[in-house]
Amino acid sequence: MIVTDIASNQEISSWNRQTYQRLKLALSIGLRRQLFLAVCDDLNLRNQLADQLYRELGLCAANGSRNHQGYPKLVSLNLNLSEPNPLAQINQWLTDHQESYTSESIPGFQILGIENLTRQPAALQRLFLRHLQAIGHNLSYWELTFLLWLPRPWFYSIQQSVPEFWQQHTGFFEFEGEPTPLSQGVADTPQASYTLPPSTTVIDPGQEDVETLPGQEEVLTVESFNVETPQDNFQPNNVPPTTETETPQDNFQLNNLPPATETETETETPQDNCELNHLPPGTQKPSTGQTYLELGNHYRYLIEQGDASEENLVIAIQAYEQALQWSKFKPIEESAILNDVGNFYWMLSRCPNNDNLMVSYLEQGIKCYQIALTDFLAEQSPEIFSMIQNNLGTAYGELGHYQDLAKNLENSIRAYEEALRYSGADHDMVKYASTQNNLGTAYWNLAQHQSPVPNLKKAIAAYQEAICDHDTTANPQNWAMIQNNLGTAYWSLAQHEQPTVWLKLGIFAYKDALKYRKPEVDPAGYAATQNNLGTAYWHLADQLKEEYGAQAEYFKQCIRAYENALAIAGHQPHPSDQVLNQNRSPIPVNFDIIATYNNLGLVHFQLATQPQFSLTKGSKLTHLEAALHQHVQACMGTVDQPETYQISLNYLIHTIRAFSRENGPAGQSLALSKVPGQLLPEILPRL
Repeated sequence: MIVTDIASNQEISSWNRQTYQRLKLALSIGLRRQLFLAVCDDLNLRNQLADQLYRELGLCAANGSRNHQGYPKLVSLNLNLSEPNPLAQINQWLTDHQESYTSESIPGFQILGIENLTRQPAALQRLFLRHLQAIGHNLSYWELTFLLWLPRPWFYSIQQSVPEFWQQHTGFFEFEGEPTPLSQGVADTPQASYTLPPSTTVIDPGQEDVETLPGQEEVLTVESFNVETPQDNFQPNNVPPTTETETPQDNFQLNNLPPATETETETETPQDNCELNHLPPGTQKPSTGQTYLELGNHYRYLIEQGDASEENLVIAIQAYEQALQWSKFKPIEESAILNDVGNFYWMLSRCPNNDNLMVSYLEQGIKCYQIALTDFLAEQSPEIFSMIQNNLGTAYGELGHYQDLAKNLENSIRAYEEALRYSGADHDMVKYASTQNNLGTAYWNLAQHQSPVPNLKKAIAAYQEAICDHDTTANPQNWAMIQNNLGTAYWSLAQHEQPTVWLKLGIFAYKDALKYRKPEVDPAGYAATQNNLGTAYWHLADQLKEEYGAQAEYFKQCIRAYENALAIAGHQPHPSDQVLNQNRSPIPVNFDIIATYNNLGLVHFQLATQPQFSLTKGSKLTHLEAALHQHVQACMGTVDQPETYQISLNYLIHTIRAFSRENGPAGQSLALSKVPGQLLPEILPRL
């Protein structure tokens, strides 16, 4: 197959070129026991990328000691459809070529042709999944690198059917089908993957290919410099950090309803309520159902006061379930109890020791919410009906992180939309805005997996509605959170269409969020929004390649935002802000600090090395020194993360080389004098 170089192919989108360079670098490092997954539905593009990897890595190996008989560093194998066992095929290849490789020079393997399994019998497809499960169990014994090319349907099937295999992956790379040109004439629009890339890839932080500029003679090889795509750290704990959801509304006030009226009197045995023998003479004994209800209320009170231990949650659930079994409550009272039980199951799913039971608890909670949602409740108490629908939407959204992702997200959306039908802004503005925010987040999550443009536009509409009906004076931090979510949705949409328009709107939204996300009030939220703002500015600058003045200004704004994010997180001082300088202890943040270090260094590097900015020699050195400092911080923070450390070290080495190009041996000496001594043994041989 003859293809043009990926780095110079103008028909390959900017996003796909970035992802390709990350994948190539991950394979080039030569680590063992690595499992990489690459997702691409466009077979022509997939074949072009796989062939390019084969040829480029083969050229890399041809000049080194690892290659002995002209074999490449990466071997391509088509899946054997009659016996779909990738590991057996790899073992057979190694047996056939054992004289050509030593144990230290085993190549990596990329497996193609998995899409052909779709036309094979179901039994053969299940056999393939069983073989993958075995691979997942035995990865720790491997001494090779394994790249599996998947179409999206098979990728989702593997996630759900063989989670043991999925959890073992050490790198994930997602390619998009090549887009048609935008009508506005914007070239090389970054095509976002349906999952935001940085947090899904261990090998990341991701890199963007850059063409050789006039005056740069360095050839683009494995060690050549690739500008990193900004790390869009938008999701902590599997929910976009900046697209935050409300937790289920724990309707503790429902116990203020009149005591449950029982229409039947149960006969109780002595062991049901032993302490009742101590009641004063003539006092009527409560029924078994009433006793269980009081026991549930007692533990519910403890939970409400903050003692939400696993033991208390289990006892409260069992007590309420027994109360429902022994007593007949009014419909609204029964729904209130079922809502509380659903909430307790939801809380149980989040207990640290319940990983194996998490899905079961969520499913039990969903069942409770569903039983609680009756037509009577909708008619008689639409506010409570809306609240339970909101809780149901949240539970479905969390269940989607573990199984049937798209289906559960769609169920979550339907529940939120039902909640909004019975909870207008004129009833409770805070709850209405909260549900709109949750609906927007559900659409945002769904957009990462299917129909991105329409789902992102629905997410934006929901966030906008939440903002319009939110009282900023009552809860300014929630308003700022929703503004931040809106900025994230705009950023995501910019990866698919009209990037300049949507990125500018995203920047406006982030700036609005910062009106209330102040470092002294919400330092973690402030840092996250500043980090997102820096990312949006970087992407916007990348769209203005011919407008040098505007591009340079956006790069400067990007630097300022990233510096603010790092400063408030306590990882570096900010010279111009006393409030930030007062915060010296690092605070927990929901974005990758190392990625932000590298991003900030790369922006400085771009300003220093790209000739269109026409900087003075002194300004170039200033930016290079700033880039060097950031990459040093990244290296020092990743000494226990070999893959990320190597990527950060590559950035550092290329910055030192830029010093040398700019100021000769004196420049290189200056750069090396600023590098910690423990890094020098790895750096000096590569200069």
